[in-house]
Amino acid sequence: MSAYGIDVSDFQENVNWRAVANDGISFAFIKATEGTTFVASSFATNWAGAKAAGLLRGAYHFFRPQSDAQAQAQHFLKIVKMQPGDLPAVLDIESTGGMSASTIATRMATWLSIVEKATGRRPIIYTYPGFWQRIGDMQRFSDYPLWIAHYTSDSAPWITGGWDTWTMWQYTDSGRVNGVSGGVDINRFQSSREGQTTSIIKLFQQCLQKKGFNPGSVNGYFSATTKNAVIAFQRAMGLEGDGIVGVQTWTALMDNSVMPKPAPTPTPTPAPKPTPTPAPITTPTPAPPTPSQYIISLVDAGKYYQALPNQNQAVEWLQRQIPQAILSEFSKKWRNSKYHVPIRLLDVFKFYQGLANQNQSLQWLQGRISLPTLQEFAQKWRTPSTSSQSTLIRLVDVCLYYQRRINQNQALDWLQKQIPAATLQEFARRWRNSTSTAPIRLIDVCRFYQAKPNQNQALNWLQTQISQATLIYFARRWRG
Repeated sequence: MSAYGIDVSDFQENVNWRAVANDGISFAFIKATEGTTFVASSFATNWAGAKAAGLLRGAYHFFRPQSDAQAQAQHFLKIVKMQPGDLPAVLDIESTGGMSASTIATRMATWLSIVEKATGRRPIIYTYPGFWQRIGDMQRFSDYPLWIAHYTSDSAPWITGGWDTWTMWQYTDSGRVNGVSGGVDINRFQSSREGQTTSIIKLFQQCLQKKGFNPGSVNGYFSATTKNAVIAFQRAMGLEGDGIVGVQTWTALMDNSVMPKPAPTPTPTPAPKPTPTPAPITTPTPAPPTPSQYIISLVDAGKYYQALPNQNQAVEWLQRQIPQAILSEFSKKWRNSKYHVPIRLLDVFKFYQGLANQNQSLQWLQGRISLPTLQEFAQKWRTPSTSSQSTLIRLVDVCLYYQRRINQNQALDWLQKQIPAATLQEFARRWRNSTSTAPIRLIDVCRFYQAKPNQNQALNWLQTQISQATLIYFARRWRG
C-alpha cells in the first residue's frame, strides 16, 4: 500500500500533529536549516510533535550553492539530532545562487558526503525537473534517493538526471490535511516488491548486505532471495514480515546506526520416507466453461500488460465503457487518497506494481463492470491487432511507456546503431520541427517525449524507414 506524507516549514503555523496522523499521513519532512546560519523557528516544535504523534520524521536543509558547503553541513548537523527510526536527511536543491553547474555539483557532493558519514544514512536529494535541467541534467547523483517535485495529472512524475525512478514524489503544494491550516505539500512514497528492477532496490540490497542479510545478487532486481532477506530483516526489526519495502521498512534499512542480528539458519530436518502413491481416481469430463471463465481479471491485465497494440486498444475501449463517476471513485482508491485526480486506464496498467491498494481498487472496479463488457474486453485484449502482427511495437508507444529500464536503454542503443546517419538527421529535423539536423539519441527522444504532434509525426515517419525484421528484433530486446 502506498504511504503518504507532508512537508512543512515556517509557512505552516501551529501544526496539530495528532490530527495529521489521524488523517492517514505516515511521514513528515520538516525544514530545519538554510545556508550557514538560518534555523527554521518552527523546527524544534514540529520535530518533537511529529515524533510524539507516531509519524516517521525527516529533516531537510535548503541548500545555498553560493555558501560554503562544509559549513552548511555542519550547521545542519548541529541543529538536527537524528534518532534511530528517523528518515534520512534531505538536501533541498532548487536555487543556483549564481553558481555554475560544476560548482553546484562539487558543493552538493561535499554536503552529502559529510552528512552521510555523520548520520549513517544516505541523504535524499529534493529537486524539481525544470531546475535539474537548468543545471545541465547532471547524472552523477543518481545513486542517491530522489524526492521529485512535479505537479501533474499523470500517474508518475517526470524523472531527470540519470535516475531511473523516484523514491518520494511531491505531487501537489495545495493539499488539504487535517491539522494543517491552508494548503500543504503532499508526498507519496514508492514501495518496492518482488519482480521489480530499480536503483532503489539496488540501494536497499546494499543495506541488507551490510546488515548481514543475504539479498542475493546486488543488481537492482527484487528477486525471491531479496524478498526472503527483506522478510528476515522485517522480523528482526519487529515489523510486519510481508516482504514489501514500504516507507517504514525502507527507513529502517537506510539507517546504518541500527544493525539487527539475522536469525540463525535452521537445521534442516530429514526428508520423510515416501509412501506409495495410490492409483489415480478417474474424474469425470469437466463441464463446459461458464461465461465468467472467458473474461480476464483486471489484476491479471495489470500483471501481463506489455503495451501491445491490441492491449492498448482494449484498455482504451474499456475506459469508454465506464461511467465517469465510477472512474473518479476508482482514481481515489487507486491512489489510496481522498483527492480526485483524472486517471487513464492505460496509465494504470503502465504503472501497475502489484501493490495491495492497486489490486483492491482493480477488483473494486471489476465488480462495477457488466459481464458482457468484461467478455468483450477480454476478446479485444487477447486478439492480436494487424499492427501487432506486422511490427509488434510502435515507436510512439516506446516513448510513451519508456521507464529508463536497463533493457529499454540497451534496446534503444541497439536500434540507433541500425539506422543510417542520414535517416537519423532527417528524423532529428522532423522531431525538432526545425532545420537543425544536430545528432539526436533515441534514449533522449524517449526521455523528453511529450506527445507533441511533430514528435508523433517524426516517430511515425522513422518507423516507416526501419525494416520489419529490425523492428521485430528491437521489440524482443525492448521487452527483455
